[in-house]
Amino acid sequence: MADLSLPLISASIGIPAAAAAVAFTNDARARMAGIAGAAGAALCSMEILREVQTANGARLVEPWGPGLFAADPLNATFLLVYALLTMGIVILAPKRDTSAKITGTTLLVLAGTMAAYGADNLALLAVAWVLTALPFIVGPFTGTWRPRAGLAASCLALLGAIGIIAGAARTADPFSLAALQGHNYGGSAAFGLLIVAIVCRTGIFPAHAWIEDAAEAGPVLPVCLFINGHFGAFLLARVVIPDYPLSAQGAFPILSDLALFTAVYAAVRAVAESHARRTLALLVISQSACILAGLESATQEGITGALIHCVVVAVATTGLFSVLRLMEVRFGRSFTSDHYLGLAEYTPRLAVFFVVCGLALVGLPGTFSFCSEDLLIHGTLASHPQVGLLLPLATAMNAVSLFRMFSKIFLGTQRTGVHGVGDAIARERWVLTAIVVFIVAAGMMPNAIVSLRANAAQEISQVLLHPVAKVWNH
Repeated sequence: MADLSLPLISASIGIPAAAAAVAFTNDARARMAGIAGAAGAALCSMEILREVQTANGARLVEPWGPGLFAADPLNATFLLVYALLTMGIVILAPKRDTSAKITGTTLLVLAGTMAAYGADNLALLAVAWVLTALPFIVGPFTGTWRPRAGLAASCLALLGAIGIIAGAARTADPFSLAALQGHNYGGSAAFGLLIVAIVCRTGIFPAHAWIEDAAEAGPVLPVCLFINGHFGAFLLARVVIPDYPLSAQGAFPILSDLALFTAVYAAVRAVAESHARRTLALLVISQSACILAGLESATQEGITGALIHCVVVAVATTGLFSVLRLMEVRFGRSFTSDHYLGLAEYTPRLAVFFVVCGLALVGLPGTFSFCSEDLLIHGTLASHPQVGLLLPLATAMNAVSLFRMFSKIFLGTQRTGVHGVGDAIARERWVLTAIVVFIVAAGMMPNAIVSLRANAAQEISQVLLHPVAKVWNH
C-alpha cells in the first residue's frame, strides 16, 4: 500500500483549526484568518489530488501516523472542492458575516469536514460527523427546533450504528474501514441506522424540513457550506455500500424510489414557494435526492453521474446562495416572489452570475452539469425504467423555479426609491467569476474530473453488482 508524501490530510485539518483559534480572538482579523486557513487546506488538498492521480487512483495512506487517514479517487475531489468553496465564501462574504464567531466556527466546520472526508476509521468519521453538526445543534448557528432535531437524529443514528458494529466486529481494529469491508457486521440493525443517518442528514422525505428552516433562519452562507458537504452521499459511498453490499442490493431499489420521490416533491414545493431562501433550500434538497438516487442505481453511469453532480451542486448552489446574500445585504431585505423588483438595473453583474449558476444547476449544455445530469438520467432509467422518468421531471421543475426567482428579483420595472446601491465589488467578482469559469470550463473539458470519479464509481458499482463475490474475497 502506497503512502502520501506527507501527512497532508492531517495538515488540511490542523491548518483551519489553528486559523479558527486566531479568528475567534478578533473580529478585525477574522476574515484574513479564515482565508489563510481555507487556503492552507486547499493547497494540501491540491497536492493530495495530484498524488492520487499520479498513483493512477491507488489508495494512499498518511505516513508517520496510526493510519487514521487515507486518500483515494472518492475523497480527493471532495477535499479540494470543499476547501476551495470555504475560501471563496470567506472572501466574498459581507463584513457582517465575517465576525469572529461566524468565521471561527466556519473554519472548525471545515476542519471537521476534512477529517470526515479523509477518515480511514469509522469512529473518526463519526466524531467528525458530529462535530460538524454541533454548531447547528447547540452552537452559534442554531436556528429553529427542526434543524436541531434532524441533525441530532442523524448523529444518534450514526453513533448507534457504530456501537452495534463495534460489538459485532471480529477484528483487532473494529473501526478500520478496510477491515470492515464486505463483512456486514451488525447486520440489518447497523445497516438500518446508517440509512437513517443518511436520510436525516441529506433531507430525504420525510426528514427534509430542517434544511428549509436552516436556510431561512440561520446564517445562509455557513448553512450553504454545511449542506454542500454532501455527507449523506459520502457515507453511502464510503461505508454503506462497501460494508453492507448484500443489504444494499436488496434495499436500494426502495430507497432509490424514495429519493426520486423526494426530488420531485421538493421541486413541486419550490415552484409554489415564495421565499427565496426556502426556494434555494428546496432546490438543494431536490438535487441531493437526485445524487442519492444515482448512487443507489447500481449502474456505473448513475454512480459516476452522482459523484460528479456532488461537485456541480456544491459549486452552483454556493454561487446562488452567495448572490442572494449579497443582494439581501445591499437592499436590506429578504426576497419573496410578491413583485417584480427590477434590481438588475442596479446589479447587472450579480444578475448574470445568478442566472449562469442557476442554468448550470439544471443541466444547461456547455456547463458541467450537462454531463452529470446526462449520466444520472441514463443510470436511473437503466435501473428504474418507470420511476427514473421522475429525475428529468424534477430537473425541469427546478429550472422553472430558478427562472421564476431570477425574474422576480432581477427583472421587471425599475424600482423607485433605491439610490447608491453598487454592483459586485472586486473581491465578490473574483470569487463568482471563478465559479462561473469552473462551471463552463469543466463543461467544455470534463474528462479529467469524470475519469477520476469514474474510477471510484467502477469500484462502487462492482460491489453492488457482485456483492457475494466481494464478501467472499474478504
